[in-house]
Parts: sequence; C-alpha cells; structure tokens
Amino acid sequence: MNQNMEKFINFKQLEVVLTATSTSDGSAALTLTSTGAAFTQKVLVNAIVWDRTTNAANGGQKYLVTAVTSDTVLALVAIGPTSDQGTGVPDAVDVFIYMPEFTVKQYGTTSATEAKFLVDGSGVNFVLAGVQVGDYARDIAAGTVAVVTSVSSDKLGVSNDIFLTNENYLVYREGADDFTKIVRASDIIDVSNDATTSSEIEITYNTGVAADLTQIDYAYSSTVGANSAMRNAIQESVVLANETEWSYVTLDFPGLLNPFASVTNATFLGGREFFILRIQ
Repeated sequence: MNQNMEKFINFKQLEVVLTATSTSDGSAALTLTSTGAAFTQKVLVNAIVWDRTTNAANGGQKYLVTAVTSDTVLALVAIGPTSDQGTGVPDAVDVFIYMPEFTVKQYGTTSATEAKFLVDGSGVNFVLAGVQVGDYARDIAAGTVAVVTSVSSDKLGVSNDIFLTNENYLVYREGADDFTKIVRASDIIDVSNDATTSSEIEITYNTGVAADLTQIDYAYSSTVGANSAMRNAIQESVVLANETEWSYVTLDFPGLLNPFASVTNATFLGGREFFILRIQ
C-alpha cells in the first residue's frame, strides 16, 4: 500500500439553478419577490432559497419554497436553527436557488396542439436537453402534470392530453440537481462545526497556512444550532478514505440522513438527507 497517495472524498453538491435579486421586501409575508425571475419555468415546490446577505455572520438565512405563486413571487418557510431563521427575503438582496428534489430539463412555450403530445417548434431540442421517457411535463398555468412517454427533437409524447397551443411548460426529472465536488482527504487535522455558522463545517489542513481549509455549507431541518451528525460523518469518511487501498483514491460521501424532523421544521427536509449547497 502506498501511504503517500493523495486521497479525496466525492461530495454531492446542489447546482445553483437560479440566481435572483429581490425587488421588494418580503420580510412581513415570508416571500421572495424578484421582477423578471420567471420562477414558474425554473423553480418547483421544495426548492431551497439561500439569502447569504441577511444575517451573514451566521451563514445567511435559508428557506424552502412552499408555493410558486407567480413568475415573480415565491412563498417560503424558514428552515434551520430558530436563532438564524428569517421572516422573508428583504429588498435588494441576492439569493441562490437550488433544486433538492427535481432537475429541470427544459422549459418553454408550446407551438401547436396535438393529442397526447407536447409540441415546441421554437428551436428547442428535447433530445439534446436530455429529456427521457419517465420524466414529467407540467402545464404551468393549469398546474397539471403528465409523464413523458416518447421523445423526439421538438415533440414529447405524454400520458395525459393536457397541452394546447401557446402554453408555458416545464419538463423535469425526479432527483436532485447536483454534481460531484472533490475534497482533499489527506493531511487533515480537524473537522469541526463553524463557531458562528450553524450549518457550516470547516475542514482544516496541516499545512501551517491558516487559510488552507475547506468550508461546507448545507441545509437541514432543525431548530437547534450546530449539530454533530454532518461533522461526524465527514470525520468518519476522512478516516475511511485514508484507510482504503491506495488504488482507490476517492471515496463517495454517503447520502447522510438528516435526523431532524422537528415540530417547527416539519417540512420536506425533515428526515431526508442533508443537502450540501456550497463547498469552498
């Protein structure tokens, strides 16, 4: 075994599917308003909204989308520790939006009416967009959903006859919109909860450089402060990665179960996996 081989851990990090800037104060109504955001074509219920500006010293404020009210308004519920929870996104704040449950493959407007088909001749290519049989097609205005039964470049077969001409649609797939982020697992001297940010883990390396660390921000359901579940799982993964045969230089971080399903956060996140938002 080559003990000097560099080792890495593969983490699943959610993709930022939309960035937006709030254009009115949603603090009194638990909302996010952003003119021109086109939320109905890009966001679904249970999306995560991260306002990294408000209460920035504690990692910002995080929300789940409870309803896509319109193209410009999202209804929200605050998540995370009680002390960090916001009441809505203030005016003129930049936010990041993530999709922990579904991956959007294509959106647009239908160009023709054909029984049990979604037709878009505007130049989209469903094949190149990666749409597959079994994906979902949503009529945005009506709120109806059909299952994709066939795929061609400009036409999707659908299980229900729900599409007419000039209707906005959204095609999406079950599963988080995420990607793999590789983190160095060698020469680590500490894995700990950040002192102020309740949902951030800091990995410190033995290089003598104070700035040589990795920060992992995540979303979870809990009203308590920093928890040990994520920290312990990362510590165990670091040990396992370094004990694994040298030919296996990467270790997949497990889909760690979020143990919190507390009363005030009895939301989509309760009892599900932690969702990692940013690794830097």
